[in-house]
Amino acid sequence: MEKRDCFGSIRQITLNNGQTLTHSRPECRTCEEIRDCLRTSKQIEVEKKEKDELRKQNLISQIIDLSHITSNEIGSCLLEFLSRIYSSHFGMVLFKNLLLFHEIPRNSLSFNLTVPISRTVLDLMRGEKNEQDVFPHPQTAHQQGKLQEGFPLRIILFQRSFPNRPKANMGLIAYEVARAFVLDNLGVKQIFQTLSDVEIKLFERMDTAHRMDWLIEKWGFKEEFEALKNETAR
Repeated sequence: MEKRDCFGSIRQITLNNGQTLTHSRPECRTCEEIRDCLRTSKQIEVEKKEKDELRKQNLISQIIDLSHITSNEIGSCLLEFLSRIYSSHFGMVLFKNLLLFHEIPRNSLSFNLTVPISRTVLDLMRGEKNEQDVFPHPQTAHQQGKLQEGFPLRIILFQRSFPNRPKANMGLIAYEVARAFVLDNLGVKQIFQTLSDVEIKLFERMDTAHRMDWLIEKWGFKEEFEALKNETAR
């Protein structure tokens, strides 16, 4: 017997208070396949979570491998920071960026760098495009616009670390990541994608310093940021 088009569409959401909320259609009340449908929905959700977790872990591994981290203090804290933030609502925006972290000598100038990487550049690096593809005819350039879209490479530079102060190091990482997004127009647009309409209006009225403080707290690193401020105040 063929399944209905809506088969597997039932969703169960666990609220913060532990209660379970079920999203279904009115016709589900009289459906004879509701048990199988619910079972299938749960299986689809489990598979999706497993896929998302694998994607997250693979991306974190690539970030660690490509980054230049010389101290265990930053390395272990960076791993925990990435795991926490990629599991948050803000993680969906991070997937649209390539974050790399680099420790620099203490006497060097500390700054963050954002570089737009186009799909064309990626294809050139892989040797998958010929000269004709790289320089399309003007009439076809607009049609290929979406194919030329890329992603921003955000390089986060660290000038110092705090030995035996993991919370301060986590606060430092959160601060630098927030700064990389807040000081970049594309980064601000990406942040808007994670905010409600009310939060967007609030965010637009803030200056840069308040935006960073607000974001760090929203991401769940307020305690770590306070530890950073206590260390730098000494």
